[in-house]
Amino acid sequence: MDEDLETRVSRQFSSLYLTLVSVLVGLVLADLFGQVHARMVLWPLTLETIRTWCQILGNTLVALSAWVTYSHLGLLRKRLPTIWDTLDAALVLVTVPLNAATGRHEAWGYFFWAAAYSLLALCAVHINVRQATREPALAHLPRIARFGGPYTFLYFGVPGYLATAAASYLHLAPPALEVAAAALGPIAGVLVTILFMREWRAAVLLSPPSARPDERPA
Repeated sequence: MDEDLETRVSRQFSSLYLTLVSVLVGLVLADLFGQVHARMVLWPLTLETIRTWCQILGNTLVALSAWVTYSHLGLLRKRLPTIWDTLDAALVLVTVPLNAATGRHEAWGYFFWAAAYSLLALCAVHINVRQATREPALAHLPRIARFGGPYTFLYFGVPGYLATAAASYLHLAPPALEVAAAALGPIAGVLVTILFMREWRAAVLLSPPSARPDERPA
């Protein structure tokens, strides 16, 4: 029997969403690497170039971490899309101004946009989780976005990076402190991904078999 239009759209939504997110993350990374080749100084190693390396690694790893979050929560979606799904995916592009501030002599701009990224990434996580939990079998999923969960770094990142930006702007932050703050980015990107995958897997295993992405009927 032919499936109705709503069922057909719901079945294809997950793949469409994953494609959109993958394209946007690819654009973010292409923008970053284009700016690396165009203007960034990576050698010889000084505190400033080490800071630039940390910024590049941080931007790359947080973009990949965002893709992991979007893709794995997107796999759970089997419903009609809403405007919130588009807004949620578009928030990936907040990394673009962060890329533009990477590798600059004055570091305060980078830390300001890192704080903005942390804030908007938190919004994206909460929207993403809220949209995923529109399926009743995933009602327990919001715990992933809690303070103390995988995204705790984002909660601390907003005030932490803002304070660092202010100190850098006022020339109160020594170069070593700026390097240390920039190095937190790649560390956070790795840890957030590991912790998210652990909790995502646990959340999926708690759901009924019919709601799991690998056990849905074709």
